[in-house]
Amino acid sequence: MATTINFATKVISVPRADMTLIQSTPTEIRQLSIDQFRLDLKAILATIVGMPNPDTHIRNPSVTVGGVVLASVIEMVNGYTVTFEDGQYAVNLAGANSNIADVVNVNQVSVRSANSAGLQDLSTLLTAAYQGQVVFSTSGQAGTAIPVGTRATPVNNFPDAITLANKLGIRRIQLATSATLLSGANAQGKVFAGDNATVDTLQLRSGADVTDCGFENLTVSGILDGNNIFKNCTVSDVSYVNGILQECSLTGTISVDGTAQANIINCWSGTAGIADDQLVTIDMGGSGNSLALRNYSGGLKITNYSGGGAITLDFSSGRVVIDATCTGGEIGIRGISEVTDNSAAGCTVLDETVNSSLEIINNGVKSASLLVPHTQGLN
Repeated sequence: MATTINFATKVISVPRADMTLIQSTPTEIRQLSIDQFRLDLKAILATIVGMPNPDTHIRNPSVTVGGVVLASVIEMVNGYTVTFEDGQYAVNLAGANSNIADVVNVNQVSVRSANSAGLQDLSTLLTAAYQGQVVFSTSGQAGTAIPVGTRATPVNNFPDAITLANKLGIRRIQLATSATLLSGANAQGKVFAGDNATVDTLQLRSGADVTDCGFENLTVSGILDGNNIFKNCTVSDVSYVNGILQECSLTGTISVDGTAQANIINCWSGTAGIADDQLVTIDMGGSGNSLALRNYSGGLKITNYSGGGAITLDFSSGRVVIDATCTGGEIGIRGISEVTDNSAAGCTVLDETVNSSLEIINNGVKSASLLVPHTQGLN
């Protein structure tokens, strides 16, 4: 059921369900967006039935006065009146100044007008209130009515946070506390950010859609969906990685998947120790996946690689172990790194590190004067 106009009586009928529920108890309160109301009326007037009839309203658009954006004004004209579906509830008129309250047909519904000479444009107020982000906190509150999701009134669950972000045209969800994104959440294209990467943790459960999502200033673990971007994060035990990890601390096992290339740029190991079981592990997921690692420092182990995609590893300093589960393909290693090649016979490791250019003489003493760089190039 939608807003209707009886052109014979000039009565505009607004159904209860068409208005936003903003409070259920102790009194039911609904909100009518005046701007949406006038668009609904325009749509009816544009129909074959509506065209021969006089206009229902006049709109004066918002204006800027002294640096303040004042709200638009909607004036009901030509004898039209408004009837809200009868019942025990109240209606808040929001988003513009209007004379709707003056032309209401009285019944049990309480109609509340918020007219003000200084009423500001709603979009301007929302921009100022949300600052381009929906704020999440486990100590916040549920709901999608303004101002839920602002820094002062955070939202406490991701379904409502995502609904708010979609409604307001916002991509960024700011975490003020640690959280878990549960299965079934459709967060595609959103950016999740934390206040502090050492404090704010985001766990991603299988079945949560985070395709094309970004992550900033967080500790992140769990299941991804591909084409993700990480910046200034601690990334720990994540799977289905492709996209970009930039300036991140890596721990645990990073599993590459999805056939698209994973790019790890200016990252480092967040795990102390040099033993093989203390190294950050990158699981290549078998065949078909590619990895470009640039300017990495610390320990690293490459496992489960059988070719079909390219691997190039560039180190600023560190140690890399090519595991026996690497059975095919070609792995190029450059920069400053100790290389331990445990790969199977089918895997080719091209060691072009500075270390490989140092010749061993006189019982294992390295002579820098004999350093000769390799001439073979890697793409």
